[in-house]
Amino acid sequence: MSAFKWFESICIQFPARLLLGGAFCFAGSKKLMDVQSFAEAIKGFKVLNVDTHEQLIINAAYSMPWIELIAGLLLILGLWTRAATMVIAVMLLVFIAALIHVITDDTISASCSCFGDVKVICTSPEIGWCMVWRDVVMLLPAIYLLWRGGGKLAIDARAESKLEAQISNPEPDLEPR
Repeated sequence: MSAFKWFESICIQFPARLLLGGAFCFAGSKKLMDVQSFAEAIKGFKVLNVDTHEQLIINAAYSMPWIELIAGLLLILGLWTRAATMVIAVMLLVFIAALIHVITDDTISASCSCFGDVKVICTSPEIGWCMVWRDVVMLLPAIYLLWRGGGKLAIDARAESKLEAQISNPEPDLEPR
């Protein structure tokens, strides 16, 4: 059983953490370099009314890249792996819903600034099903990591093993009651 866990950690969980966390670190850093452009992209999706929710759009444009960057970094390190993965999975679901909203509404013509000005996998400047499928594919390792955790190479694994050791060998209570 232990050999399988090491194999899974090295061949599945660690690469999944690196790729997914790296993608979100890259996306967050590209958005931070041009927050104004990202705010315009959010407005272009027309998920929120620009007149009544302008402050919410501005807050999202400044906070989402930091959330992506921090969650991605935590995922790469394997620190709070499931929490970081949950944040990333929820963001991916929101991105997928927003992309489908734009695709199905013919009145919206928006561009995706998912990775800033870099086109990752989908080379078309127009939002299309390729971007939805790209996000669905990114969601698969997130689901796996939520299910199986960060693996033995994650910082979480060290904390878990220490906790298990403390539970199995508790120190005797030396103080009288």
